Amino acid sequence: MKLIISAITWESLLQSGMKQWELIELAKKLGCQGVEFRQYWKDIEVEVPHIRALLAEEQMVCTYACNEGLLAPTRESTEQSLRLITNHIGVACSLGAKVLRINIAAGLFNEEFINASWWHQAVTGVMAEASAQKMLIVVENGPDQHKSKIQLVQKLLKAVNSPWLKLTYDTGNWIYAGEVPEEALTVLENEIGYVHLKDIVEKPDGSRGHSYLGTGLVDVRGLARKIIAGGYQGLLALEFPGGEDPIFRVKHSIQYLA
Repeated sequence: MKLIISAITWESLLQSGMKQWELIELAKKLGCQGVEFRQYWKDIEVEVPHIRALLAEEQMVCTYACNEGLLAPTRESTEQSLRLITNHIGVACSLGAKVLRINIAAGLFNEEFINASWWHQAVTGVMAEASAQKMLIVVENGPDQHKSKIQLVQKLLKAVNSPWLKLTYDTGNWIYAGEVPEEALTVLENEIGYVHLKDIVEKPDGSRGHSYLGTGLVDVRGLARKIIAGGYQGLLALEFPGGEDPIFRVKHSIQYLA
């Protein structure tokens, strides 16, 4: 199982002074193979080359996750988001990543754009850049009632129809849309290009939230084993809030998977 840690688990620390390159040593100590970096840059011109050098020195890998999506509420905002994804391909390349995680949408979106010729033209441009850079773009089923609908994910992947666009299969996010993670895996197994491992817990107010593995509603261990048994050979990112003790939560999750 090729596990990496995600910068999201250290979000509060990264927002208050920690540098992302510090995650490389943490990943090594935790027995993981690399890091999913995010947009927590303080000086991207300095940090990116330093991270690439450290990864090479430690013989570790990385992925990059940006916040942009394939869809947005208006044509203008959608075209802007797609241009930004192209820019992030460059950042991912500079890090030495082979995988760039994107979103279906960052917020509200217009699903009808999937049928528009201008959208197809713009997305084709993004895929051409991905192909040129040998960068796999992996779109995530988002954590809400709309973006984790199996039907929407299928529709989006089919519309783009590119070997350079695959699915980030997030084990927990399906729950927010009332979907069953195991059913999503059965339907979309052949589309998986990247995996986020997280659990989902019920909160006292009746809402649901992200959590570390083995603490909630999702059989993450069973899903991970099925994904690997199905032939997936890519990376699995431990991707959940770190709370006050991110190292404990990562260690607990690794032990749970074992």
